[in-house]
Amino acid sequence: MSPLVAIAGSAQVNRSYSPVVRDPEAAPTAAAELGAELARQGCRIVVYSNDPDFVERDVVRGYVGSGRAVPGSILVRGRYQQDVDFEEAQRHPELFTVVPESTDDWEVSFYRSLLAADALLLVGGGRSTFVAGLIGLSRRIPVAAVAAFGGGAEKTWQRLTNERGVATEEEVALLARPWQPGAARAIVTALCAQVRRRADEERAAREAEGAAGRRTVAGLVTALVLLLLALATIPLAYAAPAGGWQNVAVLVAAPMFASVWGAIVRNAYDGSGNWLRAAALGSAAGVIAFLLFVAAQLSTNPDLLDGGSARQLVFFVLAIGFIGGFTSEVVYAKLRDQDVTQTPVLPPGGPR
Repeated sequence: MSPLVAIAGSAQVNRSYSPVVRDPEAAPTAAAELGAELARQGCRIVVYSNDPDFVERDVVRGYVGSGRAVPGSILVRGRYQQDVDFEEAQRHPELFTVVPESTDDWEVSFYRSLLAADALLLVGGGRSTFVAGLIGLSRRIPVAAVAAFGGGAEKTWQRLTNERGVATEEEVALLARPWQPGAARAIVTALCAQVRRRADEERAAREAEGAAGRRTVAGLVTALVLLLLALATIPLAYAAPAGGWQNVAVLVAAPMFASVWGAIVRNAYDGSGNWLRAAALGSAAGVIAFLLFVAAQLSTNPDLLDGGSARQLVFFVLAIGFIGGFTSEVVYAKLRDQDVTQTPVLPPGGPR
């Protein structure tokens, strides 16, 4: 859809501005040129008042006068039965979409509507124009603050130099140039480029979020499978011959499954997305804790794995593997301190 550009600003001769509005006599012509260029580049506009003190009237004049306006491309958000009677609307009513506000508190509707705009165009203006610019910058909405005429637009441009948002350095510098023939085309072209750039960023962010969500689902499904595999080692340990290699193999597989399961669960809990790294580190930590635990038992009970006691060890190593994977960073920290896990020696004959 065509970008929607909100228009704000004024250049009254007898009004006090900060900074001072410069060349107020040329501002209406410049606003009309900007309006015509917006129409030529396929932008829609949203305006708030037909009052001659504001630039919207001149922007609409140029927009309609370009001959490139399409039906419904001018959105008017003014107070009910006020601000909406543009002269061009009487000749070309099909170009206008009027959304009257039910309240006289125009500032509320004005600032709220800015959030629905794709870009802001500011010329001159006072406090409300400056606030509109700040809202745009804070929400990373593309802002074309024409500094040539001073006022709130120039004050916004000063902020824009440090908070560029999606604007490039060249686009910011363009807004500070003195007004001259062809300036409107360059400004609107730069503004449309910012709109496209922001749309690309939002699209990339959505795609990244979707990919992260898919990775999270895949990781949790993997964790569930590993949980089932870890629990399956319990009946396998009792089905394998006592003292055989199958029993030892199950004893080794149990903490491997449990540690990767714990690492993936921790990764999902923390909200990080590097599942492969978490699985590798978690499995290593879980296996280290498992080996140290079994080594401590074998040091005082060398025949532990030859009898039925190995089956009972499965319950211990499953818990140790999961905790090692879930708290892998703690395991590595303790490993550096040579204190990986508490390994009390089981009494001879295995666990009671």
